[in-house]
Amino acid sequence: MPESNQNTELEKWDRLRKGEASSLAWLYDRYFKHLYNYGRKISADRKSLEDAIHDLFVDLWRFRQNLSATTSVQFYLYRSLRRRLVRNASGKDFFIENGVVHEGLLQSVPCEEQDTIERETQDQRINHLKKLLDDLSPRQYEAMILRFYDELSFGEIGVILNVNEQSARNLVQRGLAQLKQYSKLLLTWLVLPIF
Repeated sequence: MPESNQNTELEKWDRLRKGEASSLAWLYDRYFKHLYNYGRKISADRKSLEDAIHDLFVDLWRFRQNLSATTSVQFYLYRSLRRRLVRNASGKDFFIENGVVHEGLLQSVPCEEQDTIERETQDQRINHLKKLLDDLSPRQYEAMILRFYDELSFGEIGVILNVNEQSARNLVQRGLAQLKQYSKLLLTWLVLPIF
């Protein structure tokens, strides 16, 4: 994230801590979509996810005087949302076994204004990526989403997933190795019939 955006977010965070309601609204507008996208990738129930995000922001306002300073608003919100989702899961499956990749990647489908060839190419790439990501473990998948979509550090990923930094690195590296291996196998499988 560019430094000026991060500074703005940190200023809004500090103003929220001092009781400025417009800063809470700004953070909500800025992060709702990001939190929802992240939550959909790790949580099955849309309604519970929306409730968890809304409750998170209500609690931010209710307990604003107890909030500590932070160096990353995004990290704070992602970690808080994940904790809330895990706590609210109460014995239900936290990760979606089927369909999580489909829902998570739909947002990257090109808009209708682009020409048909571009859409078909993008759709093929997304379908290929979905097949590869479906084979990752839920923890590997979440670690990779946090690293490459949300650009969190390995330390932040470790804190969110309740593992140490090295374990977070290992999850991402194993996921990348698995994707690379599957991609090579799939490419070989697709190319062999031609010869």
